[in-house]
Amino acid sequence: MQSQMAFSVSRILKLGTFLLIFLVGFSYTADAQKRTKKKSDVDEYFDEDGFGPHRLWYGGGVGLGFNGGGGQSQFQFSVSPMVGYKITPNFSIGPRAELEYAHLRRQVGGQATADKFNFWNYGIGGFARHKILQQFFVHAEYQIESRTVNFEANGDPIRGSRDNFYVGGGYTSGAGLFGYEISILYNIFDDNSVNLPIDYRVAFTYNF
Repeated sequence: MQSQMAFSVSRILKLGTFLLIFLVGFSYTADAQKRTKKKSDVDEYFDEDGFGPHRLWYGGGVGLGFNGGGGQSQFQFSVSPMVGYKITPNFSIGPRAELEYAHLRRQVGGQATADKFNFWNYGIGGFARHKILQQFFVHAEYQIESRTVNFEANGDPIRGSRDNFYVGGGYTSGAGLFGYEISILYNIFDDNSVNLPIDYRVAFTYNF
């Protein structure tokens, strides 16, 4: 129990360190701009009512998938809400979560009937994002993920956890308050030698 608690605390510290690095780096950049410009866009943004709810933006993705082969098939449905806080008009940080439901149908050897499993996967983390040229952005995200990796003989899921660190970028429609975005991210913590550790995401946003 103590080792599991220590492991969880270690992950929380990693997430906090990740966000702190971005905040410190941005604060230094903003301070340098403030010293060199009489009235910059960043200064004007900070003059508008200070910190508050008007700086929040919201996003969410929905995923639907099906794959099969080798005597098994799997259906997946997922949702991924996120909330960003604009430190400046172009730089934001915030939390992101994922929740996935999956149904697995598996038939091994000469079984007369297939085994059926229902299970959940989930993850939570924090991200930092910076807009480039208004409709493009770069994105970095640290995530703690819990997944079903196998099943007991009685059908109970066997869970495993891992850390993910995504880096990449994407495109946002940038049309008014409501928009959509498409991003491609690379998981630098994934050591899978079979499949490329690429994550494709489609989401809808408000006030981004």
